Amino acid sequence: MKRFAALFATVLVVLFLLLGAGFAPRAEAAPEIKSGLKVASINAINTHGWRFVYDKQMREVAEEYKAKGIISEFTELCPNMDQAVEAQMFETCVNEGYDVILLNAVGSSGLDNQIEMALAAGIKVIFVDNLYPYEGVLGIQTDQRIWAGNACQALVDFLGGKGKIVMLNGVLGATGSSLRYDTWDGILKNYPGIEVVFKGAHSWSQVESKKVMSEFLASGIEYDAILTEEGCVGILEAIEEAKAPYPKFMTSDEEVGYLRMLARINKDKPVINFYIIENPPGIGATALKLAVRAASGWEFKPESLEGGVYLYKPNYIVTPDTLAKAIEDTKDMEDTDQVSAYITDEVADAAFK
Repeated sequence: MKRFAALFATVLVVLFLLLGAGFAPRAEAAPEIKSGLKVASINAINTHGWRFVYDKQMREVAEEYKAKGIISEFTELCPNMDQAVEAQMFETCVNEGYDVILLNAVGSSGLDNQIEMALAAGIKVIFVDNLYPYEGVLGIQTDQRIWAGNACQALVDFLGGKGKIVMLNGVLGATGSSLRYDTWDGILKNYPGIEVVFKGAHSWSQVESKKVMSEFLASGIEYDAILTEEGCVGILEAIEEAKAPYPKFMTSDEEVGYLRMLARINKDKPVINFYIIENPPGIGATALKLAVRAASGWEFKPESLEGGVYLYKPNYIVTPDTLAKAIEDTKDMEDTDQVSAYITDEVADAAFK
């Protein structure tokens, strides 16, 4: 448990900021949350650190709610990016009478029939992180426009609007990744002096990002900065193994190992500038807190949703000026742990009428 002490401290700090930024407890007494809810979480993949923490923090909330009697059964399922298996798992949850299904989907199609069955049976379906496009179903996601936009703008500003960059996406078929790409594209269109010399994708995997970066480095193409969705540890490992120059600037990955690599590389003098903004795997735990309230008949305030989506606005940021504090905050964590946060019950309550 000690290894997660710093993570818990980070959660408290971020949630304090959230509460101080305009979130307030409900003015009136809240209706009761139902008891004995059966909840299933379908997580497309769980083979890397972000997904490990996604599952772990959702499990933390589930255990807390079990102790309170809110949840009677919590089931975690993972189709390992197999859409056919995902459909089978979803249908099984419907047939077994779950009250809530939290879906972090493999893709953006193939589940319409199962979702229709669930809704007809009165099951509350919630799309999490990678939002599945089905009209009228609640989605819960980190605001990717902020996440991707802040990082991209920081890169452009550092380069003064001129330079050559490598752009590495996660999985373009995923809604979150597509939102990030569109956000980047919208910003870069305003800076004709920025040239994208390579585009690739790494499935948010450190192993795959290392492979993709190694292949790019072998091309000998010169570049100044890297705009990426996670995968930074693998990228830096590829650079160091190739004995290639470091980029002048890199963007986000909240993996603790990345923080430590940056601290090592920049120990004696500034080498890599960077901008890290949270894309917390705790979005799953946030979704669970909101889901049990929605399943109890609570209604969201109109201002809490945007186009039927609850957007968590990221605010935990690490730059060269704050790296030392981030290193201290995460000193008891493993390299593969993630800096992450999720909302309090009070913030969850405040999202509803």
